[in-house]
Amino acid sequence: MINSNIPKNVTVTIIFDGAALNRDEKIAGNILSIKKIDVNGEIRSFIGKPAIRHYLFQTLHHHEKWLPAPVVLRGKGEQQTIQFDLKKADILAYPELDLFGYMFTIEKENSLTRKAPLGITKAISLCPYQGDLAFYANHELVWRGREQGIDDINPNLYTKEEHVSFYKVSFSIDSKLLGTDVWFLSSEPQVKNNKLVLNISQEDVKEIDGHSIGDNKWETPNGEISWEKIGEKKFKVIFMLNSEEKKGRIAAVLNAIKSGLYAQSSGEANTIIPLFLIAGALKVPSPVFHPYLDLYKEDGQWKIVGISDAINNMWIENYDGGPIVYLQDCERIKVDSIYKEKTIKSWALFLEKLGL
Repeated sequence: MINSNIPKNVTVTIIFDGAALNRDEKIAGNILSIKKIDVNGEIRSFIGKPAIRHYLFQTLHHHEKWLPAPVVLRGKGEQQTIQFDLKKADILAYPELDLFGYMFTIEKENSLTRKAPLGITKAISLCPYQGDLAFYANHELVWRGREQGIDDINPNLYTKEEHVSFYKVSFSIDSKLLGTDVWFLSSEPQVKNNKLVLNISQEDVKEIDGHSIGDNKWETPNGEISWEKIGEKKFKVIFMLNSEEKKGRIAAVLNAIKSGLYAQSSGEANTIIPLFLIAGALKVPSPVFHPYLDLYKEDGQWKIVGISDAINNMWIENYDGGPIVYLQDCERIKVDSIYKEKTIKSWALFLEKLGL
């Protein structure tokens, strides 16, 4: 049965050690800036949600072999935008569309849109930016040129704003929304030449491989599509991912976050690898841990503050009288053992309690 035993909603908050992961505009021509924001009167660097989304998907692309969804240029003139191409892609075939959502504009008609089941916050530094700058030059290429006899050659100088800090970022997954998508079309889907044909608009036609499994139902390798008439020239088309594929996508995201994301910025490899992680099953898919948690230093040791408040949130699911929460720390950032006793100790058991 499609989408039986829906997994629980889940949120994950991590703290990692990063450095200038999200460059901003150039200042004065040759200074590469970083994104910054005022937090309670302090200037902090941050990594925007689009960058975190990119690093997460690149990790899933490398490890899970998830294919990037095709894109298309929509609109005319200055109104043109790059969008995911729904004539060639949908949530059943492309996990990227399922997780991150999309908008597909249709001229003079309602657009097809999908809210992202995966929510991502900004990754904001936990230490203030102190205005660090570093000067760089392409000395190696200059040296090579001079070795080759190019005399009139000098280094190109440039400057970068730099900030090394701990960062906090949260992810939340709406497991009910993930794996389900609804389109409203003006004409009834048709089966032609062993393909399901959807007329998205007068100009946009989508063909889907698979086979019929009854009246108004079409099966694909990862799920099924059904449709019904809901009004005069109005049809509701439902895409439904199968249960095992849905669980696999959620587990893949969680495992990628836990192990660390593949990230490069300004040619530098970087480390979105959790030194601290807290994950929990939720009744409501919200990043409930995020506002409570912060770092402090005691006797030379970094520690986490706010765990007690975080795990007492009423949205957290429980089992056997305890919260379905998993904690991960390391030697650099320690968690008090009292909280480990209150939470699930095994990642595999945590995934099991989520329904994965």
